[in-house]
Amino acid sequence: MLVNAANQRSNFLVNILFSLVLTLGVVVIAVVYFYGESIAEKTTNLISDDLPTYDLLHKLDKGLIEQERYLYEFYINKRESDFSRGYTNSFQQGLDTLAELQLRLGNVQPLQIIRENLTSVSKVGNEFFLNIMEPDTDWDFAIEQLRLVSEITRDTTHQTQLLVHQTERKVKVSEQKVLTGLESVRFFVVLYSVITLLIAFVVTKAIRTYLVNSVSHQRLSLFPARNPNPIISLDHKSNVTYSNPATDSLLQRLNLPMGKTHLLLDKNIRLHQEKILSDTSIRSTIFEYEIDNLYFQCDLHWVEDQRQWDIHLTDVTERKRVQQELSYRATHDQETGLKNRYELEKSFTDLYAKTDAFVLGLIEIRSFNQLLTIRGLTVASTVVKEVALVIDEVVSNANLTGFQVYHTGEKSFAITNTEGLSKKDIYSLVKQIEAKISSTIFHSQDQVRLDFGFACFPEHGNDYTRLHKNALAALDKSASSEDKSHILFTVELGTKLAYEQKLIDDMRVAIEEVEFELYFQPQLELQTGTIIGAEVLIRWQRNDEWVSPAEFIPLAEKAGLIDILGDWILHTSCQKARKLVDLGFHDLVVAVNISPLQFGRKDFLEKVKQALKDTQLSAKNLELEITEGVIIYNEQETIATLESLKSLGVQLAIDDFGTGYSSLNYLKKFNIDKLKIDQSFVRNIQHESADQSIVRTIIELGRNLGLTLIAEGVEEQEQLNILKHMGCDEMQGYFFSRPLPEQEFIEFVQQQSGA
Repeated sequence: MLVNAANQRSNFLVNILFSLVLTLGVVVIAVVYFYGESIAEKTTNLISDDLPTYDLLHKLDKGLIEQERYLYEFYINKRESDFSRGYTNSFQQGLDTLAELQLRLGNVQPLQIIRENLTSVSKVGNEFFLNIMEPDTDWDFAIEQLRLVSEITRDTTHQTQLLVHQTERKVKVSEQKVLTGLESVRFFVVLYSVITLLIAFVVTKAIRTYLVNSVSHQRLSLFPARNPNPIISLDHKSNVTYSNPATDSLLQRLNLPMGKTHLLLDKNIRLHQEKILSDTSIRSTIFEYEIDNLYFQCDLHWVEDQRQWDIHLTDVTERKRVQQELSYRATHDQETGLKNRYELEKSFTDLYAKTDAFVLGLIEIRSFNQLLTIRGLTVASTVVKEVALVIDEVVSNANLTGFQVYHTGEKSFAITNTEGLSKKDIYSLVKQIEAKISSTIFHSQDQVRLDFGFACFPEHGNDYTRLHKNALAALDKSASSEDKSHILFTVELGTKLAYEQKLIDDMRVAIEEVEFELYFQPQLELQTGTIIGAEVLIRWQRNDEWVSPAEFIPLAEKAGLIDILGDWILHTSCQKARKLVDLGFHDLVVAVNISPLQFGRKDFLEKVKQALKDTQLSAKNLELEITEGVIIYNEQETIATLESLKSLGVQLAIDDFGTGYSSLNYLKKFNIDKLKIDQSFVRNIQHESADQSIVRTIIELGRNLGLTLIAEGVEEQEQLNILKHMGCDEMQGYFFSRPLPEQEFIEFVQQQSGA
């Protein structure tokens, strides 16, 4: 429409000129008409080709922003259908727009780079989609992929701006050609007549002014006015000279006065301007800033020839908040809101640099696995949150400063303090936490107990690994101690831990080299005086010194070696028992201690079957001794395992009866053959009436339930007489025989039996 109006006005002016200068000849008319048509053609090209190119470039830029937004939305919502539809459509629109630009501009280098960037975005987007859809999403990799997409998008925006500048230069070239044509018309008119010159000058001046204004108006109205993002122009003194309608919309959105466009500018914009002006190699920069909880990306350009600043603002609030949410998730525990263990490790870099001394404390919920098993995951998670609140509240209200609390694991917490807590301060803090814990009614209605371990920098370690290891060692000591709930790491504890670790390392070698031995402690039937069996006891001679089982068995359990060691004991015991049977002792029973960890294994029953099968030992010659703690938890599984063992013919005994979770209920439910009276009740039975009462009760209980009673730790004749008088069935102990190596045991049995 504007083009037609320009043509009509040009023709009208030409006709007037023709009428006035008809006498001047056809030559002048032809010259004026020729240049008028040339000017009109160039103006048409300017409006029909160059300005639409502006729109296509904007459309391409907007499409890239849409692709990036879909990626961020998919990261949060993981809606595959919305992502596939929206992201694919956006990507295809980008390709279509790029193809149209190539038809208009040709295969110029910026468009080649943009096409490569679109391909890169597509590739990264597909990899990002696969990563997010994985069950075990790599969130760190997802963040890196989003960052890469943002970099590619910024680079593409830079390329589109190059094309915008190229188009602007083309507009100016066309404008110059129009001016040149007009000057030519004026030149020919001057040659013919002064009057014609005056008229032609007025007419051509009017046409030129109209066309220049039309081009300028088209640029300002079509490109910025249709842009949904704010566009602002500043003069060289940073005064606002232009703003598009989107700028007014943003002012309304922020409840800012209309016309106060300068309030939308970054407060530090002069720093960015100075950076551009000081470096001749750059003419633009991109940065982000915040206005009233909204985040904007500012694309700042210096237009040298016009000596003005062009500013393009893009609202990136949604993307920024997604990034903030991702950052929060990566650095905080989602249940408690406390910083996680990764942040704990990172914090040590600052602590080393800024603090001469600080304290690391580790806290763990005792018996958490039991809580999880009995109460379930939901209740256990709630208890963890409640404990976290207690710890954070106590630390916040403490009379000391410099604390930071972390949630480092399912049941674990950590505390750092930069004020150099003394030993007294540490114990005081722990007492405050314990007091608050003991007075808190938890969701599970159970009492919660905590274990503590503390280590001090640099006294107990000068790096995170060593300091955390020593604090963890103190925590483990606390967890295994009944009289102390918190331990501060000491050199003595470190020495003990080093010794235990060396013992564990040597134990691994001993298992591989089969350096362990089995000893046999004979068991005697009191009424007949007959040896009815033996308890198998493991022995280990390390560096020509015997290591007590009470020392290395707990370490084997802690180091995860008890399964291998237990399998070896079971299989070797069956071998030795088979040898005794082959020697003619057909009724001897070999009793093997089974650890709770070993019994709780899913393949334990199969291990027993395989050991009996491999050694061809009758099940009646094997007795398995388990502690009371084994059968308290997982009752149904325990009943099933015990019933299966009984169906094989294996005998079952409860070891150390009376020292653990003694209960008449489980004695009634579980199919047990024998109760072993713990030596702690036998040791002083001849002197302590209480011990006599306990033993008498156990014997009467076992007799009423049809169980065999065996007393361990019998060392004196008087003890034996009392037990025999009470009706105890069997005994073992140093009074009868100490544990014997295999050959000595065989000789002892042969001697006792008269064989």
